[in-house]
Amino acid sequence: MDRFAPASEGAGRKARRPPAGVFVLALLAVLGQSSGFALNVGGQVYEWNVIGRFVMPGETLSLALPDSGNPGWAVSAGRLVEAGPHSVGWVAPQEPGLYPIAVTSGSALTTVNVFVKVPFDSLKDGRLHGYRIGRYPKTNPFPSFTVPEGFIEVTEYNIDTRVSPRYTLQEFVSRQPGEFPKYLVLQEQLVLKLELLTDLVRSKGHPCDKLTVFSGFRTPAFQRNRGAGTHSAHTYGGAADIYVDNDGDDRMDDLNGDGLSGSQDSKLLASYVDELEARHPELVGGCGWYRSTWSFGAFVHTDTRGEAMRWHR
Repeated sequence: MDRFAPASEGAGRKARRPPAGVFVLALLAVLGQSSGFALNVGGQVYEWNVIGRFVMPGETLSLALPDSGNPGWAVSAGRLVEAGPHSVGWVAPQEPGLYPIAVTSGSALTTVNVFVKVPFDSLKDGRLHGYRIGRYPKTNPFPSFTVPEGFIEVTEYNIDTRVSPRYTLQEFVSRQPGEFPKYLVLQEQLVLKLELLTDLVRSKGHPCDKLTVFSGFRTPAFQRNRGAGTHSAHTYGGAADIYVDNDGDDRMDDLNGDGLSGSQDSKLLASYVDELEARHPELVGGCGWYRSTWSFGAFVHTDTRGEAMRWHR
């Protein structure tokens, strides 16, 4: 089993993050561009060249190649434990931060960007290291969401880190003002849903490099400041407000070909969410399509709450 020596457990956060990026860049230079292959990470099979996962300190993340091969595993920190001929467990460090894992199969390379979260009990008086989070209600109406175990720490070093082939941390960070570090909750299933929805939109003949996410995670404090309800799938990192904007004009593209950008386009995008959830019931959630207003253009809300709900405004 090939691996790089892990960084010291005692290293400070800011000192370690840049070397983690250097580790991945060095491996890419040796092995070539990431190409991806089937890889089971934490029970989910991906065929992506970049995968994002979010774990707690000390948690073990399983990694396995479903097909036979000769895998290689390289880590920037943490500990690898053999679990089978084509699988390992990665034991996360206690220190929160970004820890890339490189997995090879032959000449192909997949990067797993693992973020070790800051535990929820680090939250004091609604703040985490000065960043305003607010308070979560003890219960919520969403079958798939609970009070977060922890928060992803977002810094100037990692904000542009990819969590999938198309999407980065930056697209999901709350829009509330504040300096680094910022903190984020993000569900892996939401990222998976957005990638699959992008593929579906493209299959319908619409140019779409990726969906524009203009609202992802919202802290409970930010949600309340907006005068919105206490319960929102956004506060659990499982929702995104999205639109297709391949021409870069900050408006929903004309998806239905009528020469306009508006509610008929968001309605069509919402129908693609319906189609996706029919194919992938494990990603079922809420979906609402919105018409243009004086303050923003047409968009669609999608989430992974665990039950189907539909609305339009």
